[in-house]
Amino acid sequence: SEVRYNADSVNMIGYVAYDSITNTKKPVVLVVPEWWGLNDYTKSRAKQLAELGYLAMVVDMYGNGTTADNPDQASKLATPFYMNPQMAKKRFDAALAKVKTFPQADTNQVAAIGYCFGGAQVINMAKLGDDLKGVVSFHGNLTVVPADKNLLKAPILVCHGDDDQFV
Repeated sequence: SEVRYNADSVNMIGYVAYDSITNTKKPVVLVVPEWWGLNDYTKSRAKQLAELGYLAMVVDMYGNGTTADNPDQASKLATPFYMNPQMAKKRFDAALAKVKTFPQADTNQVAAIGYCFGGAQVINMAKLGDDLKGVVSFHGNLTVVPADKNLLKAPILVCHGDDDQFV
C-alpha cells in the first residue's frame, strides 16, 4: 500500500508490502528502484519480499511518486543523486525512519536492495555509514562514493550478470 512521508521538504510517496495476517515483527528490506522511479516492477519485488516474510518498502527517491518513461527523462531525474550523494542519503534515511514506525517492523533487522540506479544508491548508503544489516545491488551502477572504513557498517553484495555490457 502507499505510504507518505517527507524528506528535504519534498512529499515522498513510497510503497509498503507485508503479510498483514500475522502481527509478528518482520525483518525490513528497503528497495531502491531503477532510474525509472517507483513503478510496477519495484512494487512487484516488494510483494515478492512480503510473501517471503519481510516488510518491504520501496523508496520514492525522486519525490511525489515521480516516474520516468524514457531514458532522457530518467537521466535528468537520476543525475542529481549521483552528483549529490548526501541528497540521496536524506531521501533514503527519511524512508528508513518511516519504515521503522511500522509496528510490524523488526527495526534491528533492516537491509536494503537496489536495481541499477538503486543499486548504486544502496552501495552509497552503506559507504556513507547507514546502519544496515546488509545491502545488495542488482546490476547496479558502480559510480559510487569512495569507501571509508570508519563509516562502513553494512556488508555489501554486488550482483551482475556476466553479459552486462553497461557495468
